Amino acid sequence: MKTELAVQDMSCGGCARSISGAVAGLDPAAAVDVDVSTKIVTITSTLPAAQFVEVIAAGFHPSVRN
Repeated sequence: MKTELAVQDMSCGGCARSISGAVAGLDPAAAVDVDVSTKIVTITSTLPAAQFVEVIAAGFHPSVRN
């Protein structure tokens, strides 16, 4: 399943690494693409979007894009 999250408070490469690490910690098999310029995180995983929102919300304010 492919999930797109808007993370409006993501602003740098450090943020991108933190988010990528959080996703990998939840699902090591997930594919993650973090675009700091558009503030969009795309995750391909078998896990539901809500789990990624929860883990990323520990440091950011993500919202699922429809």
